[in-house]
Amino acid sequence: MTILESDRVKTMFTKSTQDWTPSSAEHEAFVLFAPVSPDPETSRLCSSILSDAELKRAERFLTLDGREHFLQRRAFRRHCGAIAVGTHEPLSQIVFEETEKGRPYLPASPDLWFSFSSCRFGFLGAWSSTQAIGVDLEDRTRMVEAIELADQFFSKPEAKMVERAVGAERLRTFFQLWCLKEAALKSIGEGLPAGLAAFEFELSPDLRIVNAPREHGEPEQFVAHLIENANTCAALVVRTLA
Repeated sequence: MTILESDRVKTMFTKSTQDWTPSSAEHEAFVLFAPVSPDPETSRLCSSILSDAELKRAERFLTLDGREHFLQRRAFRRHCGAIAVGTHEPLSQIVFEETEKGRPYLPASPDLWFSFSSCRFGFLGAWSSTQAIGVDLEDRTRMVEAIELADQFFSKPEAKMVERAVGAERLRTFFQLWCLKEAALKSIGEGLPAGLAAFEFELSPDLRIVNAPREHGEPEQFVAHLIENANTCAALVVRTLA
């Protein structure tokens, strides 16, 4: 990796990324989206700033698309880290570690809370210096068995919401709830193993959290935001730190 290659990666992401921070959360968190690039040169540049361990991990993917998605995702994570800490160091020096439950953090900046997600359309990165946060990004064009999955993973009122929705609105409702639940779990430093039922949401008349794990605070300590686009559904959940 050369300084020139690091600068090219920074420039590339600076040009392609979009600020997806909800206006109601702009003083608490920053959310950045980067689209997946089909250009092989993009993936080559991204690989130039990654560690040997990351490159070896990329080789385990069976498809070229999977490898390139991983390379771009990890490079984007370093780009977000550099912005969050305000450093001009080469991106290869922005090294994340993970907690036992998979939450990424920068050892040199432990007060920053990061969260990342991705789908086939792109990558989502978020960070906060004052709150615990979680984000999730889903491909809302995927066809899934919404009612069956909602019955399996959601609360009864949430499953009813999905069942009552008609046509395209059913998938939209399902992905909204799925995104919110995954983002909420990340805001407490947990992942899917903790179970989607740990949180319960209402979507109307206003988006709100009905139930949350007591050991992590009452529902009032969490604020949820939906971020929707033509092909994706994303969510940001902010948890007030005691």
